[in-house]
Amino acid sequence: MVCVTDIREVDADRIGLLIDCCIQAYNAFDVENVSQCARTNVVAPEGFELLDCWSGVDAVFGRDKTLETYGLVYRSTTAPWRYIFAFRGTDSALDMLDDCGVEPQAFLPFDSEIGVPAGVRVESGFNDIYQKGDRTVASMQRQLFTLIDKYQASLKPISEIYVTGHSLGAALSQLFTLDLALSRPTISAKNVNFASPRVGNGAFVSFFEECSLHPTLRVQNIYDAVPHLPPAELGFEHMPSVYLIAFHSTGMLGKEDLKASHSSLNYKAVINCAAENDEGICLAGCLLVEGKASICSERPDVQKIQLKRD
Repeated sequence: MVCVTDIREVDADRIGLLIDCCIQAYNAFDVENVSQCARTNVVAPEGFELLDCWSGVDAVFGRDKTLETYGLVYRSTTAPWRYIFAFRGTDSALDMLDDCGVEPQAFLPFDSEIGVPAGVRVESGFNDIYQKGDRTVASMQRQLFTLIDKYQASLKPISEIYVTGHSLGAALSQLFTLDLALSRPTISAKNVNFASPRVGNGAFVSFFEECSLHPTLRVQNIYDAVPHLPPAELGFEHMPSVYLIAFHSTGMLGKEDLKASHSSLNYKAVINCAAENDEGICLAGCLLVEGKASICSERPDVQKIQLKRD
């Protein structure tokens, strides 16, 4: 297990780039027309261009079985061609707490000829969104691999992929990263995700680490409730490598403000603050986020969080 609290011990530039991409994935979601990618709301990070969007059928985390925009693909503007796949999640901790299921399912890679150990299980809600389509649209899994194969056959083939997501998107990003390792093993993929719930059981974590060429890095606020779901008592485990931060609302609810502790914008503010601090840690009693409500960021106390994989 690797646990760090100093952003200088990890790739701060990549973390900053990818939290921005996660926020843009939220911007691509149009609440008035959830199936359409709101490309005009998206700002590509410096050195990248927006290529594509993909969708998924949400029959678990939404009220109805709906087709929704779920992510963005960026490509670097110069060779070697780096691609970023950014998954949208839910920015509300309350929604995540209400909707997160705990039923385990088998994981089926895109390449159906690849064997997965019988004991590998993933949370059913995440897996359903990733693997199921409907009569009018292909599954998210198929859409993603159609894009992968299109890029590989183009004049700008993939040199490396960064995979990222926040909240539910973090869970989906890990399923895709494992699937890439299994179904397209020649492609180098690195995953950095934010505020992730637990995705699978111990066998899933072990199998992921065995198959992936690169460790997955989780970025987690110790006051965020979502990373404690689904419960470890039911056999779910986290990926072991984690960069810990610590922030909470300065408002009336303080540390009990679940939404503030889970917000992707707040994660970004603390990450940027840590990158600018000589200690590599954000220490701010009143950190404004986009000029609005403030948060308090402090030195993470690793004793306040259960870091064991079990």
